[in-house]
Amino acid sequence: MITGILLVQAVAFAVLSGIVASNKNRDAFGWGLIGFIFGLFGFIAAVAVGEVEGTQSSSRQRSQPSSTREFNPDEHEKKCPDCAEYIKLEARVCKHCGHEFSKKEVERQIEEVKRKFDEKNQEGTMLYCERSKISVEPNPDETCPACGKNIDDGRHPTLEETGE
Repeated sequence: MITGILLVQAVAFAVLSGIVASNKNRDAFGWGLIGFIFGLFGFIAAVAVGEVEGTQSSSRQRSQPSSTREFNPDEHEKKCPDCAEYIKLEARVCKHCGHEFSKKEVERQIEEVKRKFDEKNQEGTMLYCERSKISVEPNPDETCPACGKNIDDGRHPTLEETGE
C-alpha cells in the first residue's frame, strides 16, 4: 500500500517537473527524472530554475539579413569609459562602476550608432548575432564583438554550426 502511494507520488512529481521544465524551454525528460527521484524537492528545483534564453527553433535560424531589420537601441551596447565593461546603449549609469552619462551624451551616442547602423544596413554588411540578439559588423580577422565567436568569411556562425 505505502509503496503504491510513493510510486504514484513519484510519477506525479515527475510529470509536474517535466511540464514546468518544458514551459521554461528546458529538458522535460531530464527534469521529469529529477522529479521522479527527488519528489517534491525536484519539483521545487524545476520551479526555481530560470527560463532558457534561446529555443531550439531559433538556434536553427541563419543570421537575418540586416535589410529586414530596423534599428532597436536595446540590441546595441556601448563601452563604459571608466571600467571598460559593456552596457546598454540607452543606459545613463554604468551598472558595473556607477559612471554617469549625461542625457545629451546618451542621445548623441544613440544617434551615432543609429547613423552607423543605417549606413551599414544600406550597404548590407551588418549581421545579426543570434547569441547576443544584437547586430554586429562582420570582420573575418576578428571575433564577434557581442559573443566572442569567430566570424568566418564575413558570415556569423549559428548556434547549430558551433555545436552549442
